[in-house]
Amino acid sequence: MTSFWNRTIVHSVLALITAAVLLFASNNTSKLHDAQRKVHALIAREPQSSDPGKTFVEISLEPSPTAQLSSGYTGIAPSVHLIRLGAPRPLSHVNPIEHPSRRRWGRIDFSFAFLLYLPIALIPLAFIIYRRCTERGDLDKLLSGRTSILDFSMERILLPLIGSAGFLGLVTLACLYFAGLRLSTNDILARIAVWVLLIGLYLLSWILLYAFFLLRRRSFAVATIHYGAAFLLIAFILPQSLQTVSLALERPRGRLPLIVERRKLAQQIRHDDRAGVDRYLEREGFSRLEWSKPLSSSEFAAIENLRIEQQARPLLEEFENSVRRMDQLSLLTSWISPYLVAQFGVDDLAGTGLARYSDFRSAAIEYHEQWRKHLLGFLARRQFLDFDSLRRLPRFRFSGNESNTILLSACVRCGYLALLCLVLAAGIRSRLNQLLPKPHKDKKKAAF
Repeated sequence: MTSFWNRTIVHSVLALITAAVLLFASNNTSKLHDAQRKVHALIAREPQSSDPGKTFVEISLEPSPTAQLSSGYTGIAPSVHLIRLGAPRPLSHVNPIEHPSRRRWGRIDFSFAFLLYLPIALIPLAFIIYRRCTERGDLDKLLSGRTSILDFSMERILLPLIGSAGFLGLVTLACLYFAGLRLSTNDILARIAVWVLLIGLYLLSWILLYAFFLLRRRSFAVATIHYGAAFLLIAFILPQSLQTVSLALERPRGRLPLIVERRKLAQQIRHDDRAGVDRYLEREGFSRLEWSKPLSSSEFAAIENLRIEQQARPLLEEFENSVRRMDQLSLLTSWISPYLVAQFGVDDLAGTGLARYSDFRSAAIEYHEQWRKHLLGFLARRQFLDFDSLRRLPRFRFSGNESNTILLSACVRCGYLALLCLVLAAGIRSRLNQLLPKPHKDKKKAAF
């Protein structure tokens, strides 16, 4: 009776801690999502002035309807960019001094609860199951052949795990509902379904790994030490090592060289350099200015910035290309660690993944160039923007990767984890064949 109450207390404490972690993580994720949604609603989407040197628009990455699943790079990677002639290109003010994957460390979000906390919470749950089996002698019955592996697995392992999974599912649904997630479209339903499959296979791989260590060492303490070492290796040491190698291969020098170069060029450009302005406009395909009327401060500031951008373009493009290569290298190396496979998959399904932010950044740079080319003609002709010209200004449109592409990528990641589960299951079966008693040949002959 004492043992029963001890197990009940441990179960209750573990359930309360799990529910608290999920609620806290869901609350953090939903707050980031709400903040991004408010920012997206308040940006200036229309040109704000008829003066081409002053007018501007703001572009932002539209929040994903499933962003409650993972904060991803929300609040870390820029999701809003100012587009105007007097402003630098969108990426030129970014300073990625860290590897993209490292930007997530220390954030407790909804994916953290499933990918990092639950594998750790599996240890006390496994201890409860193991202790119960040893107290009743179920392990001795299994190893002596008095009970089948099917009956043992169904009664002693699967039923407790199914009960824990049911409780976890109910708490998860409640957290997502109160966080504002609704199954309003088939796309959201498909993403949730693939997300459940991905999380399920990820947790199943940890369960099978724990079972493999228990069968191999036949000691709970030793198996727990091996499991903890494997968890640290897969979830922390291996990602950190991959980041170190990636940074050694590709690391942007940061925006400091760009700042220094911009300041040098700004000092070289004189405010009365009419010849320099005319040469710049001629290189862009326009005629020289009529200097009978001096340039306004906004016009000169815009032309000065465009001249600086043109002269600093080689250094700027080198920086931008380096950032893109670093993002691509991060996505490529994520396939090495099962934890990163699950993390990047969850981020993609939530619409907060690195690939979506990288594509948005590239689209913002391309839109900045369209905006510059369109307004430079008005600036060169000293014209203001009338109503028709404002309506014809380029519009920013970005939806990111198609949902089918995201679901396909997530399914591939599910296949990766499913293959890992099959390998672990094969190892468990091989070990069981060594431990379980085999039928004697004499008994088979006696049956005839």
